[in-house]
Amino acid sequence: MLVKKILETLPLTPGPKPPKKVEFTAGAAVHDLPRCGEVLAVDVYNRKRELIYRFFSDGKNYITLVAQAFGGFTPGWTERNPAGSHVYYSAVDIAASPESIAAVDRVLKNVSTWRSDNGKVGNAVQDFICTVGRERRWRAYDNRQELIKAHFAMFPEYPKDLAAFCEENVFHESVLYVSKLEKGKRRAVCRHCGKSFQVGREIKPGGSGVCPKCGWPVNYRAQWVKAEVTHKAKICIACKMEGQLLLRYTDVERRVYPDDKKPDYHFSDDFKTLFLVHRGKPTEYAYAWCQAPYQGYDWRRLRNGTECLGDSYVYTPNLREVFGERYYNVDLQAGLAGLRRPISFRRLLDNLKNIPQAEYLMKAGLPVLAAGNLPDTNAKTLPELTGLGKHFLPVMRESQASLREIQAVAEQKHPKPEDLRQLCAQRLDRESLGLMEELARYNDLGRVLRYVRTQRELFPPQAKRRKLPYFLGLYRDYLHMAQDLKSNMSQRAILEPRNLKERHDLLAARVNEVKSERENARMQKMIENGLYWWAHEYANEDFCVVYPRKHSDFITEGQRLNHCVGSAGYYERHMEGKRMVFFIRRASEPEKAYFTAEIDMSAGRILQLYGFGDCSAPRDVRAFTEGFARAVVRWQSAEGERRAS
Repeated sequence: MLVKKILETLPLTPGPKPPKKVEFTAGAAVHDLPRCGEVLAVDVYNRKRELIYRFFSDGKNYITLVAQAFGGFTPGWTERNPAGSHVYYSAVDIAASPESIAAVDRVLKNVSTWRSDNGKVGNAVQDFICTVGRERRWRAYDNRQELIKAHFAMFPEYPKDLAAFCEENVFHESVLYVSKLEKGKRRAVCRHCGKSFQVGREIKPGGSGVCPKCGWPVNYRAQWVKAEVTHKAKICIACKMEGQLLLRYTDVERRVYPDDKKPDYHFSDDFKTLFLVHRGKPTEYAYAWCQAPYQGYDWRRLRNGTECLGDSYVYTPNLREVFGERYYNVDLQAGLAGLRRPISFRRLLDNLKNIPQAEYLMKAGLPVLAAGNLPDTNAKTLPELTGLGKHFLPVMRESQASLREIQAVAEQKHPKPEDLRQLCAQRLDRESLGLMEELARYNDLGRVLRYVRTQRELFPPQAKRRKLPYFLGLYRDYLHMAQDLKSNMSQRAILEPRNLKERHDLLAARVNEVKSERENARMQKMIENGLYWWAHEYANEDFCVVYPRKHSDFITEGQRLNHCVGSAGYYERHMEGKRMVFFIRRASEPEKAYFTAEIDMSAGRILQLYGFGDCSAPRDVRAFTEGFARAVVRWQSAEGERRAS
């Protein structure tokens, strides 16, 4: 054992006279201490015989006391390696007497493997530190693996009815396999109820409907296609072991085969949380199945208290066994029964514990809202919390609306319960809901969905493959531009044009034209106020310089030469007069774009000089432009002196 107070009192051991080309010397001695046992003390000096650091070891552990700052070390105790050099895996040379080397070998026991006397002490110390560090890492790894094994052993097997629960509550559609048409009839098999029956010619592969036997929503699929149909979801399973709560988040994969009567289910855990009491203190352990370096995927222990707030379905049949009849005055099993969409179960538990409104929402039959990020924890009524009146409550319960969906409907001028029902039936993702919330300020959401679906059919086949957010974003941009151009947004022809893409492109061109007119007027005013106060014509037999006069000149130059001078940054810097853009043209064709130059006006040097596609300029073009850059400085200086006089 190494006790710092005792180690500080040990006498110094002097080092030998430093030989040539060796920066450090050391003296080493073994001390027999009452509380520490046999301890090696290595005192390292520089060429001025000043103490640099003291290294102590009992053969099992080590510690270093830095006497003065050197090589990134500050004075004080440290466990870093002081003997290492800047060269990877090599140690600095430390000269020592044979007695000191023998003392080091007595405790560290690896000095004899190093040939050079000047390298024995430094290499022995570094090798010992590396060995101790490696053994510590191995022990820590073994301890982590044992802890993971012990924690994972606490989780019971999956519930026996988990597959049946997922079939009824997680996956809301199944597959109806249909055979080829024979005498106007097809043979159909439902993979939800397993029943076989005949259907008419109107049932075709690729469509969707309802199974006539069990009433379950199904997608029609050809029976002669042998590839399976795969569906994926995530479910949270709560369990209790020895009075302690365990949560497991499981990936569910359902595979439906044409020749099997029942779907095949595969379960694999993705995240595990354990609420345990460790040494009398409640501790939350978290493990995630994630990618590991050089090992593919493996379980990784996360920081204690890490929460899994992702959305998942919840396995409900055992919630009373786990949480009791009441969890913060709420019956979780009854409150989550019939839940048909994923929620953040962990956030629901935290909200019930910390936010009173969550209990109110659960008892009102709104578990999806109770499990969300509640915007106003001081709200006392449903209208204050959601922005919608109490007459929306039945639709909220029926559709299991989320807060984002409710906020999108609340943005409308005259929200109606039917709008919320239609929006929830779409089960839109987060991006689409954000766009719908913006569109609700212009049009009813029901009309928005119908209009976007209609416009989608007008697009070419390749564009139809785009996802819904693309079309919603296109409609949103069109409405923003129409409003900026002071269009009458109350007219249906403006609000819902016959061809959205065509009108969008026309308005985009008009907006750019208006913006260009505004910027052209601004630039003309800057020119009148002296933007080119120093300017003169500059040309020779081959080339000439053209000064941009309008904002559109930048855009046109960038389009013709296929480079980025048309972006706003170049234009704004040009207007400041510090880094200005000039067009280098052939003297015979001054209207045709050739090269574009950006010049530092104070230093008179070229910053950029590019032609079509950012190609480099030939020598004669560069020489001409360099002459112009030098002339700019000359003109500015001469014009400034003339104005001053």
